[in-house]
Amino acid sequence: MIDQTTVAFVSGANRGLGAQFVARLLARGAGKVYAASRQGDTTVLDARVVPVTLDVTDDASVARAASIAGDTTLLINNAGVNRQSAFLAEDAIAHARAELDVNYFGVLRMCRAFAPALKTHEGAIINVLSILARATLRAMGSLCASKAASLRLTESLRGELAPYRVRVIAALPGAIDTDMSRGFEGPKLSPAEVADAALDALDAPSSSASEIYIGAMARDLAAALATDRAATQAQLLATL
Repeated sequence: MIDQTTVAFVSGANRGLGAQFVARLLARGAGKVYAASRQGDTTVLDARVVPVTLDVTDDASVARAASIAGDTTLLINNAGVNRQSAFLAEDAIAHARAELDVNYFGVLRMCRAFAPALKTHEGAIINVLSILARATLRAMGSLCASKAASLRLTESLRGELAPYRVRVIAALPGAIDTDMSRGFEGPKLSPAEVADAALDALDAPSSSASEIYIGAMARDLAAALATDRAATQAQLLATL
């Protein structure tokens, strides 16, 4: 539940989905929101917003952010990158390293750095992933791999932090109407819709809201994977 006692930290908060997380947290009555980005700026003007400069690929930057925001009760790992690269593309190794450093190691750095505060406050973590953590598209194989790695990370952290009553939620939306999905021509979720759905999960029992599939695309694909994973994955590889 979001209320005036909530102190949230949002990475990648200067635009797109991150900016909507900040806006929706404020609308729900959060007492303070740390809005973190590489530039340390924010598009949301409110006395409760504290801009923070953060590079999730840099250990010192993450440690500095965690020391500034030691009162955090809700960590939202939203920062992400998509190089839209296949594994046999010319610069595939560089693209894969960049995606893993942000989408996997960045999440790991953040969770490790903020774990002491979250344990103290019996807080929560929302890791913003993608339905592509569960399936693979040949045109962006390394993104899918980085999101899959982060899903495994999220599952493990959920077990490690459970004794401290810290909730760990994986948000797996379909395509979102942001710069990252500008090349996708199908239906897209609004950033506000995704932020609201992820925050709603905090009000649900932990047993039913550890992985949330946001939007029809994500829910339908998850259902198809549960029914026949091999056939569903083969179809994705053949058509996309």
